[in-house]
Amino acid sequence: MASIFVVIMAAGFAPSFYLRAYSVDPSGAAQRSLPTYIVAHGIVLTLWFLIFLVQTILIALRRVSRHRLLGPVGTGAASGVVVASMLVVVRLAARAAAQGITSGPVALIVTGDAGLMLIFALFVVTAIYLRRRTDVHRRLMLLASIAIVGPAIVRLPGAEALVPISVIVPQLALFAALIAYDIVSRRRVHPVTVWGVALYLVVVGTATLAGFSEFGQAFVKALA
Repeated sequence: MASIFVVIMAAGFAPSFYLRAYSVDPSGAAQRSLPTYIVAHGIVLTLWFLIFLVQTILIALRRVSRHRLLGPVGTGAASGVVVASMLVVVRLAARAAAQGITSGPVALIVTGDAGLMLIFALFVVTAIYLRRRTDVHRRLMLLASIAIVGPAIVRLPGAEALVPISVIVPQLALFAALIAYDIVSRRRVHPVTVWGVALYLVVVGTATLAGFSEFGQAFVKALA
């Protein structure tokens, strides 16, 4: 799963971030510098998934002491993800409000990303608090990672035109893989998996409905 996240990140953000300078763009947008907050967002998000992969490998190799040593770095990366992501959301809301566009896809993105950042933070904080319960800790970290891989998924070829289905379906497939793993390894679904997936569905469902409502427009204006 950690490897899949890295592949999704690389494929999704290569044209607009990692290989931006080499992308072919007739409009010339690829040649313009990205705002600092966007660069910071890309760096901390990449760092989170790379640390998640390294931490997974360390546990697989039974290098528990090194895993724990790297833990604070992961905590810092998670904090950076929340701060940078919310800054991106706020700036998007501000630009949209300035242009008089507070409904439709903009409201959906703003409400959806804000909701996912909330559950990402909840999953990570709980995982850190329960770090000695390894079965709970690793599932919460995995759930947190699935929750924030959406921005990379939506940048895969053809995905943007089918939002939010193009994001929700792949994330559900990742959750399904975790559920299948639980059933095969434990003969039942782990309670953390059940509650984590349920919370994701509630938040995404609520954010989607809010994004298409007057509340979504009001939320965009409030953030702006």
